[in-house]
Amino acid sequence: MLSGSVDVLVRFARLASEASTGAEILPLLAGAAIEHVKADGAAVVEVTPAGARVAAAKGVPESVVAWAGDAELIGDELGTALLGVAGGTFARAVALPLVSSGGLFGALVLLFATDRPLDAKAMHVADGLADLGGIALARIAQIAKLVQTNEELRASRAALAKTEKLRALGQMAAGVSHDLKNLLNPLSMHVQLAQRALAKGEAERARESLEEIKQVIRRGVETVERLRTFSRQAPEARAVPVDVSALAREAVAIARPRMSSGAGRLSLIVEELEAVPPVVGHADAIITAVVNLVVNAIDALPVGGTIGVRTGAERGRVFVRVADDGPGMSTEVQARVFEPFFTTKGNEGTGLGLAMVFATMERHGGTVSLDTAEGKGAIFTLWFPPAAAP
Repeated sequence: MLSGSVDVLVRFARLASEASTGAEILPLLAGAAIEHVKADGAAVVEVTPAGARVAAAKGVPESVVAWAGDAELIGDELGTALLGVAGGTFARAVALPLVSSGGLFGALVLLFATDRPLDAKAMHVADGLADLGGIALARIAQIAKLVQTNEELRASRAALAKTEKLRALGQMAAGVSHDLKNLLNPLSMHVQLAQRALAKGEAERARESLEEIKQVIRRGVETVERLRTFSRQAPEARAVPVDVSALAREAVAIARPRMSSGAGRLSLIVEELEAVPPVVGHADAIITAVVNLVVNAIDALPVGGTIGVRTGAERGRVFVRVADDGPGMSTEVQARVFEPFFTTKGNEGTGLGLAMVFATMERHGGTVSLDTAEGKGAIFTLWFPPAAAP
């Protein structure tokens, strides 16, 4: 009998380990109680935030299946409560709590038609089934909690990404407004020249002024369109092969107006964008990451300097490198530079930019490296696996 009991528990443990929800494990527990403990009926009561309810049952009337009550009834009172709603169908009830790691998840209630003495060995099996059921329910609860936590983390990451994008958008808008002002000032002059040329009948000079006006308008529209594209808060699309050199070029165009938004800030951006193998990724996320690096480089040069944006391929990996000849970083700052909310910009910074760069590279299966020292500038390199990599 002992070996048979162990076999029963082993089989039930195997089934319970494969279950992923309470709806899968609880009917198995009720059925095992009927088959192996020889109960005439079985009900599995589950504890929920709203109280307690019968979640699975076998061999019992519908009145028992529909039972729900207070979670504090779990114990001897639970058996009495189910006998009452059974309407005299059963004469005896035994409630076995489903517990694990100090948590109470419910109870297995065995119902017997007569008040006969209980078989000690069968009750040992029942105790074992209740213990295994409690362990399985605890595991399922942990899985559900992990899933919920993961969803919350994903939502938080999306919120952080949106916050950082809006911050960068505000910085870009300041620079773009300055650029548009510089574009509109000569536009007025060209209009006046065209009017004078037309008044004098100088059609060729008027045509030249109109051509200049058209070029100014085109540059203004391109500037606004870059800002509009960057501001879109669309969900991340499916990863596809992309050209990081083209994305880096677009990111520089978006970030360049930032140089116009600070007094006395005039930097030179040098682009060395090579033809590189494609990588599988999200274009918007990569552009945002490079924009963050270029903006940080601009901010690191309060009186101007040189920023290098380079792409290439080394050791089977594609890279985007943003370097500046600014003041560099101390060892303490280097150790925390990718931490969320860590910033050296005071009230002007959110501390999210480099954290989002780090997260973007993780999602792309790549890495970001930093080479810096005090007084020696900073070099950030985004390393991407090639498109052919799994």
